[in-house]
Amino acid sequence: MFIHEFKYELIRVLRQKDELFWVLLFPIILGTMFYVAFGNLNNATENFHTIPAAVCVEAAAKDKSFEAVLDILSDETDTPLLELTYTDWDDAVELLKENSVRGIFKIGESVTLHCVSNENANAVTLALEQSILETILQEYLTYADLITEIAQTSPDKLPEAISKMESSVSYKKELSLTPGNMDSIIQYYFNLIAMACLFTSFAGAYIAMHHQANLSPLGARKCISPNSKFCSVAAQLLSCLLTQFVCVAVTILYLYFVLKIDFGTSFPMILFTSFIGCILGVSFGFFIGSIGRISETAKNGIMISASLLCCFLSGLMLGNMRMIIESFCPLINDLNPAVLISDSFLTLNIYGVTERYGANLFALLLFSAIFTVFGCLMIRRKTYASL
Repeated sequence: MFIHEFKYELIRVLRQKDELFWVLLFPIILGTMFYVAFGNLNNATENFHTIPAAVCVEAAAKDKSFEAVLDILSDETDTPLLELTYTDWDDAVELLKENSVRGIFKIGESVTLHCVSNENANAVTLALEQSILETILQEYLTYADLITEIAQTSPDKLPEAISKMESSVSYKKELSLTPGNMDSIIQYYFNLIAMACLFTSFAGAYIAMHHQANLSPLGARKCISPNSKFCSVAAQLLSCLLTQFVCVAVTILYLYFVLKIDFGTSFPMILFTSFIGCILGVSFGFFIGSIGRISETAKNGIMISASLLCCFLSGLMLGNMRMIIESFCPLINDLNPAVLISDSFLTLNIYGVTERYGANLFALLLFSAIFTVFGCLMIRRKTYASL
């Protein structure tokens, strides 16, 4: 009997197009939209790029060593720090206004840097690039006398000297705080997977509602059947969990292999965490489906509203919403299943398997057990005046 119920639940899920849409197709569509909208955002704003700068050399310029420094910084073999444009002052000002360069190095009797704010440029990126240009000038002025002496006495050793000075204060040294993916956009994909896990609640609710005679004809037949209700419910919940997890796993595979999203951690651990999330989603739906005589439409409305609210509070629609909630009422985050799932992914990404990750999974399993127990208590041994 267990195998029979398990098999037919598998067939039933494959025929439920609405359930498959919310668990399988909707997350894939939303993930694709995220990729189109955010795909190159981090590369455009956070990763290092060669900085364009203008150089204006006046006729009365006495200091030639700074030109040598700029030429070396613009001729690096990997990714050059600077992209230089030698021009006169008027043209350099026009380039600065057009945001074609981030600053103007003016070499005359002294060396100066001219920068202005530009509304057409990204404020954070512009400030960072201008601060790098200022750092270059300040470092040069610090070592100006030494560089000038080397340039006059041993010009052939000037590149080596500049290289040693640059190594003491690196302008573009890559530091790795963690082997995980530090792209802030990754949180949206973690919340997307959490949403898919919560959407498995529709399948769990279907099982509960179709074991109640007052809600469906199938429930009426099951209530007069001599088969064990516990065996029937257990088989269908297990089959439901398996099929829903496969749908969520397909979404994760799509994100990982098609969209090339770097989850920053072991792929099997991502799947394992998603499986725990699916347990929570199915049990939550089973609990909602077991409540009272509310219609199936109303219960589906409750589940989708609750799922989307949890995802909103975890940051799916607004990236810093979780931090806002944490500052005002941390208890909401501790009880929000979407936060627990997404935070598990985030913990794996940054720290690996830690106590925090274990605590999140324990909370998810505890909530799942509570939902399942209360759901079973509400549908067991119900009697009806007539069937």
